Amino acid sequence: MTNIPAGVDLTDLDLYAAGFPHEVFTELRRTAPVAWHPPTVHTPDGEGFWSVHTHAHCMTVVHDPRAYSSETGGTRPYGGTTLNDLPVAGQMLNMMDDPRHQRVRLLVSKGLTPRTIARLEDELRGRAGRLIDTALAKGEIDFVPDIAGELPMQAICILMGIPEADRHQLFTWIEHVFDFKDREAFETTDEVASAAAAMFEYGTRLVASKRAEPADDMLSIVCHATLEGEDPPQLTDAEIQFFFSLLWAAGADTTRNAIAGAVVALTDFPDELARLRDDRSLMPTAVEEIVRWTHPAAYNRRTATREIELGGRMIAPGDKVVFWEASANRDDTVFADPFRFDVARDPNPHLGFGHGIHHCLGANLARLEIRVVLDELFARTGRIERTGPVEWTRSNKHTGIRHVPVRLVAR
Repeated sequence: MTNIPAGVDLTDLDLYAAGFPHEVFTELRRTAPVAWHPPTVHTPDGEGFWSVHTHAHCMTVVHDPRAYSSETGGTRPYGGTTLNDLPVAGQMLNMMDDPRHQRVRLLVSKGLTPRTIARLEDELRGRAGRLIDTALAKGEIDFVPDIAGELPMQAICILMGIPEADRHQLFTWIEHVFDFKDREAFETTDEVASAAAAMFEYGTRLVASKRAEPADDMLSIVCHATLEGEDPPQLTDAEIQFFFSLLWAAGADTTRNAIAGAVVALTDFPDELARLRDDRSLMPTAVEEIVRWTHPAAYNRRTATREIELGGRMIAPGDKVVFWEASANRDDTVFADPFRFDVARDPNPHLGFGHGIHHCLGANLARLEIRVVLDELFARTGRIERTGPVEWTRSNKHTGIRHVPVRLVAR
């Protein structure tokens, strides 16, 4: 059996405090594409797990949901998509298997159609422009809270019919899921428990209000959507509550990190920044490259439902299987010169939006937000200069950015 090399602990969050440790995973792809990771003092549940590092093996896992469950497997009471077992597995959309997953996804997708997303563009473009104009007046800003984080929060509020005045409080509550700061991954503290309870209470009130007085927003559509031939034909309040929490978390945080990461990448590769400024027809491929490069979700987890071979290793029912999408996105057997940020990269089969049945429902919204921010930045600024170091979140689950100090110079 090939184990993770001695001295390498992928569950030690300090390993990720300066960003995703690509040098570690480059070596793992070469020497241990599928490896057993024994438990350490940092490992949730005190259990070891299978760690999957190459693009090909990650794709095998995501495209075989019968063998690799998002809910559970073997005698495990529940599993989920994080390294630690979660009781909500089977209740949240991203932690469901078919056929229930497909039922919920079909209902939810009624409120997130391409037409719905397209209707947002003019509104988001105006908002992005105003944020950038305010930033230009200041000169030096922190790009994360001032622009990269603000626009996605406003977009989710518009889409879901959430009062915009609540957006920063909601983000404060959900941020505990994405940045572990001075605690172990998903470790519960009084502060974390209080935030989770407040978020749940808020969601309960919001869902009740949409049930009673539907409006022209996605959450109202989902609350009242029906699916012929399904029993029950509508989502339960609990299912909608979990959907609200999931979409807010994904929409407010992962896109924030992609937009912030785009500015980091473009200032690290000034030739590519100039290339994209000069040729906006490259924007579609540039957006995909940004998602590949920033990989806001570093890993996902499944649970084996039966004995199965992967990469020459025999995996037992109930074993945890963690696949590192951030590692797959730098696999040199798939991506030529993977550590070059290339705004014209094509093809680009990244795993930034997932694959298979769990492909990200909000992918088109994320693409729109990234494109709108870059368009408005290029239209209004002549230079984007970093004025200090990037500060990363302390997480192996989400590749997050706390701070990016920049100076924006008007055209």
